Amino acid sequence: MRSNVGDRSGRRRLGAASGVLCAALLLGTSDLGVSARSNGFVEQAQPLGASSVADSVGPALGADASLSGDGRFVASQGLPGGDADARTSTIYLTDRDSDVTTEVTTVPEGQRPGNSLHPVLSGDGCSIVVVTELALDVFRDDDTGDRWDVYRLRLPHCGGTPGAWELVSTRSDGSGLARDDVSSIDAPAVSRSGTLIAYTHPATQLIEAPGVSAVSLVNLEVPVTDPARSVPVAGMPISTPDTQFVHVGLDQPAISGDGRFVAYRSDAASTDAVPGWGTGAVPGGPATRQVFVWDRDEQDPFLAVRLVSVRVDGEPTAVGASDPVLSRDGRVVAFTSADVGLVPAVFPPCASGCPTQVFRLDRDIDENGIYDEVSRTAMSMISSVPGSDPVVAGTAPSSQPALSAEGQLVAFITKAPNLQLVKASGGGEPDDGDLLVADARLGTLRRLAMTTDGVRPAVAAHSHPQISDTGRVTAFDTLAGPQLVDGGNPGRQIVTISTPPTLSLAEADLGSTLVGFTSDEWFVAVINNGPTTFTPSVVTVTDRRFSINQEASTCALGAPVAPGGDCTVRVTFTPNAPGPVSATLTVAEAGFGAVSVSSTLRGTGGEPMLRTDPAGADLGDMVVGQPSPEFLFDVENISLLPTSVSKVTVEGAHPEDFAITSNSCERKALNPRATCSVGVTFAPTAPGRRTALVEVFTSTGQYTTMVAGGDGHFDPSFQVGEPEVEAGRDLAVGGHGFPPNTPVSILFGESSATGLVTTSSPDGTFLLWLPIDPSERGGLRTLLAQAADGSVASTTVLIIEQPAATPGLPGFGMGF
Repeated sequence: MRSNVGDRSGRRRLGAASGVLCAALLLGTSDLGVSARSNGFVEQAQPLGASSVADSVGPALGADASLSGDGRFVASQGLPGGDADARTSTIYLTDRDSDVTTEVTTVPEGQRPGNSLHPVLSGDGCSIVVVTELALDVFRDDDTGDRWDVYRLRLPHCGGTPGAWELVSTRSDGSGLARDDVSSIDAPAVSRSGTLIAYTHPATQLIEAPGVSAVSLVNLEVPVTDPARSVPVAGMPISTPDTQFVHVGLDQPAISGDGRFVAYRSDAASTDAVPGWGTGAVPGGPATRQVFVWDRDEQDPFLAVRLVSVRVDGEPTAVGASDPVLSRDGRVVAFTSADVGLVPAVFPPCASGCPTQVFRLDRDIDENGIYDEVSRTAMSMISSVPGSDPVVAGTAPSSQPALSAEGQLVAFITKAPNLQLVKASGGGEPDDGDLLVADARLGTLRRLAMTTDGVRPAVAAHSHPQISDTGRVTAFDTLAGPQLVDGGNPGRQIVTISTPPTLSLAEADLGSTLVGFTSDEWFVAVINNGPTTFTPSVVTVTDRRFSINQEASTCALGAPVAPGGDCTVRVTFTPNAPGPVSATLTVAEAGFGAVSVSSTLRGTGGEPMLRTDPAGADLGDMVVGQPSPEFLFDVENISLLPTSVSKVTVEGAHPEDFAITSNSCERKALNPRATCSVGVTFAPTAPGRRTALVEVFTSTGQYTTMVAGGDGHFDPSFQVGEPEVEAGRDLAVGGHGFPPNTPVSILFGESSATGLVTTSSPDGTFLLWLPIDPSERGGLRTLLAQAADGSVASTTVLIIEQPAATPGLPGFGMGF
């Protein structure tokens, strides 16, 4: 006899992800501590999250970080020996597992010193590529000319030899000798295996073309003297520019993980089968530079190179595009542009010189594996106000995009003050700004760089972000190190921030199964609630009576589960004796920084008599404390004998969140194939994923279960007593719908001398007087109330400045 589970293909999906995001996730918040200074002033912002960790890595002074795909290794540029007075730069490699930092571009004995720049780690973490003046291969590098060359080192943990650098940038004459003229501005691009490297250099193949650059692609698996080892990227003209515009050629290369796609910036007509030189806005001025992608597998010269920076009207951008980056498979391209015609949006007023924005292009939006021409729906603006409709662009420049492996997460630097409710103070160098991470699928935008107290945004002095394959590790250089890391050094340094995903795995009870027989197959889902990707590959259970179908379980395939996604585990139960059985099911990653999630599997050896239909249900996303509509499920007698239902109970991880609200089954006789129904409602007691097991028992002890799930979120509101207030007076403020008994910080969205911390009541409310500092700036201001869990609400109030004091004159009220 088969178990009571029946053939439930596709219906034992325990806890399917909800399509609605809670406010805390939308704002990129997870947990928030608060602290009050002696003057009562608290600045507060979206927190890093309770499980996020910031660390300084590499040399005491460093910049220009690069990450391995798993986030274990960080390469960075620093000063030799950490000497602040050194006149040259060098490259360091940090193993975050052992916390060991090693200088890798030491000056060879007998060689003159030089600078080393732009370290790039391959995705597999086995190779490091640098641009350097050092003659690291004394047999092929004569150390002359401009001295700049590209080298690769296979790292010792992958079988490489320390100091055994391989020359990448060789001359085109087949001699295998160093070029000595590589661009020291652009970083090279490296495939995941480290065998394909693209770099920028002068276009010496053109006659009398000073100032024009080209990009070459080098295959290190080809012998150094073979002309096929280094080839120009497709899209480079073969003739010298002869137009009425000023040209600079091709630069800024990027490579997909498998090396199939190469992106670059070009002011040529690179999509033409025989590329010529492009045009610009004004004769005599610069030609417009666009972003292109070359498909190395495409043999048709008319299709091999695609234009990426395309406006909604189908034309190339009018002002150009820059900074291309590619996802691991080349499907997603991110870049920057100041063109207001790329997507429909509300842009800041800018007749000319509009701020750059970060854009993301999905080249396979229909997911058919074919990278089609750019469509309007495939392009999105990442540097926009989250949830805005119509899309509202950042009001100041955004730049320096970086992509996770699947391209869903985009990190970037911005100076725009309107992208987050709480504004970070400006500072640093021209390229510095706030560090944000966007989730293109979920539409969220979160701030990464928070102060060590988890309360305030750090000074916006960050640049050059890089993120790991999963988006879990972000490395960047910053001048705000002491604010981000306890004991951080002053000056520019490398900081990493690690943010693991929030995972949920519902408990499962397979009910009664006949002893010696195998139940039907159930499947349970691991849900990734973000904000980073989970890549499971190992599924284990602690009792052999539960069997995992490894081949059919998507959680065992090593495939990434992006935020908002899920994977499944297929399991059966074979009892060998009557009675209950329980075991722990664990789904885990492998490798560096691996995370896992576990839950309980249960079953009972006995005669199966009941089954539920459906076997599981998601009751939606509800405000904490508010009940969902009732969900009804059927209970059927699948045995050959009459039975009756003795009780219906709620067990599992969060039984207090689910209630039986109707029940036509209890104490009712059920003949074979007869059914009854049970109603369940969901009223979350806390935010996040909530699950429970509704268990239906017969009078003789057999039982079956229905798995119920849902998501909870707070929906706070915040009000002020008056629409305006004079600086120096008190303002009545109140809120409700906040987490109970939780610190709530009240502050203005930008730096201010006004602020305090209160604690919500047991019912999630507060009411108090907020002293407005006498020096508070006037105008319509945004006032925020943010709880320790990240729940936030805002309102506006008009601040009336105090009149400026008039200096007294002698003899007029000054006592003279």
